[in-house]
Amino acid sequence: MLTEMSPDGSESAERRGGAPEYRPEQGSVPVIVLGSGLTALGVIRSLADVGIETLLVDGTRNLARRSRWARRRVIEHPESTDPASLLELLERLPYEKAVLLPCSDKWTTAVAGLRQSAPERFATSMPPQEAVSVLADKALLANALDRLEIPHPWTKVITTEIDLDGIPEVRWPDIFLKPTDSQSFSQLFGVKAFTVSDRSDAAAKLQQMHDAGIGAVAQEYIPGPPDRHYFIDGFVDRSGRVKALLSRRRIRMFPTDYGNSTFMHTVPLDFVAEAVAGLERLLADLFYRGIFSAEFKHDPRDDVFRLLEVNVRPWWYIEFATLCGINVAELSYLDALDRPVPNRRSFPTGARHVLMPDDIFAFRHLRRNGSLSFSTWWRQIWGASDAVFRRSDPLPAFDPILVLPRRVLNKLRKVLRSMRS
Repeated sequence: MLTEMSPDGSESAERRGGAPEYRPEQGSVPVIVLGSGLTALGVIRSLADVGIETLLVDGTRNLARRSRWARRRVIEHPESTDPASLLELLERLPYEKAVLLPCSDKWTTAVAGLRQSAPERFATSMPPQEAVSVLADKALLANALDRLEIPHPWTKVITTEIDLDGIPEVRWPDIFLKPTDSQSFSQLFGVKAFTVSDRSDAAAKLQQMHDAGIGAVAQEYIPGPPDRHYFIDGFVDRSGRVKALLSRRRIRMFPTDYGNSTFMHTVPLDFVAEAVAGLERLLADLFYRGIFSAEFKHDPRDDVFRLLEVNVRPWWYIEFATLCGINVAELSYLDALDRPVPNRRSFPTGARHVLMPDDIFAFRHLRRNGSLSFSTWWRQIWGASDAVFRRSDPLPAFDPILVLPRRVLNKLRKVLRSMRS
């Protein structure tokens, strides 16, 4: 059950009951969900809520395939940026018509490259390739934001170690090394970016990124705690109209210095009106279409919202938007099929969402340094919707336990092979 509550947990009001039962419509067009993890799980559940059948394409064997709406509808296929590989897979499917919905950066690249050659029976609602290129490249994005006079942090592309010499001395140590592939970086290193103290520290971490095949940019650190981060999620239809918006505020993250959100709540759109206006100018300039999630940080130095990045695909907490009445997965489906897309901008203020057990780890760290008491933390999370657990779909929450036997068996096999050799 989702409830509304202020950040300190002092007021609450029931919003809605449990999720509806899955009722696929006869003759409905299915959605091929390309991806895994929390993002794919949220998309599958969001579409199931409105009776849309899904087929999950996943090569990772993680929690998304544990969903009751995915267990018997999964195709094993490794994640790829290659349009030809994706086309080969799609041509083997028996669907007369289907919608493609990529849930990762790599799958988004593959679908974007496929649109010119894909059979007409596969529909999408995605931005043009030019928009994807600008939003994926932090240097191109910075240029676009400068041209449109939208506030953003100072940014510099770092191709080699020599490029670090181009960072002004005054910028150190308030610098992040951010990845060009944020999803792969987060999965590999467990954080969203590297904090660096000086040039030598930056050089060492740049080498780690290059060893992983991930590019880097240096970006100014905007001062302030995690709760100065705001997110604006939504959807733009085929006519370029922003049909859905949801605004939320990060309260905690883990790791607590620079990680992923673990606890958040919705805020009124009026509160972030300045950020919304700038974002809408950018989306219009790029002739954007499809799902988006933009991250801002409120700068205490000049009271300005600075745009950090824009995701061109579903994000981790897409199901939270659905629980708040903003089902962008459904809107993407309708738009891909040229059906009318309703406006969705009304949502409960103060609705809360938590990622467990990650928020427990964040709480333990904050409690040790004296910045968060148990009573405050408990009031905040009590009644919040959980990012993984759902009463109508509980198995994904138990994925870490369910995979243990397989992990133990794999380790045993490795030991036996080493003994034989």
